[in-house]
Amino acid sequence: MILALTKAWVWTKHHWKIVAISVWTIFVWLMSRKNVDMYKNILENTIDNYKKEMEVLNASRDKEREEKQEALRLRDESLQRLEREFESREEALSFEKRARYLELLENLSNNPEDVNRTIEEEFGFKYEE
Repeated sequence: MILALTKAWVWTKHHWKIVAISVWTIFVWLMSRKNVDMYKNILENTIDNYKKEMEVLNASRDKEREEKQEALRLRDESLQRLEREFESREEALSFEKRARYLELLENLSNNPEDVNRTIEEEFGFKYEE
């Protein structure tokens, strides 16, 4: 018996890495098998949070697209209204006036009252909704 223990000890001293890896593997296996449900829950929560975040991002993108389309539609309508006003006064809407009008719309887009007032001053007609 002592001879067998001595041989085992000598083998263990020379091959300690194999023993260490085996002990570590058993330890990890014992610890992880208890927490499988916890890891599954964490994974499911991560996936759910990702899906929710993607839904919010997609909704935000769609809303931004709609707002952009609405802004373009309003710009086109106001440009057509300006053209009709100039036609009614029998004046031609020159390229420079059109460019100035679009510049005013772009620069003052945050404050519609300023846009209306400036357009009234520069082009000489009242804004109506």
